[in-house]
Amino acid sequence: MGRTPLFAEIVEDGRRTGELREDVIPQQVGNVLRDIYLGTLYRWFREAENEPEGRLERELMQASELLLNGIVTRP
Repeated sequence: MGRTPLFAEIVEDGRRTGELREDVIPQQVGNVLRDIYLGTLYRWFREAENEPEGRLERELMQASELLLNGIVTRP
């Protein structure tokens, strides 16, 4: 099997430092982050002519925040 993908490595680092919940699976979260990025990019590209400027960035931020709110540790 190959090297661990970058997103999964970042998630594992977050688990080690206590910033992310211990029960999250780094590879799975990495896959979801990649899927969010590619799905958002695909929708933006298909609808780019009719979309306001900055929509891609806003949608990526909103989707990322949604995911991260589910995996961060709570005080």
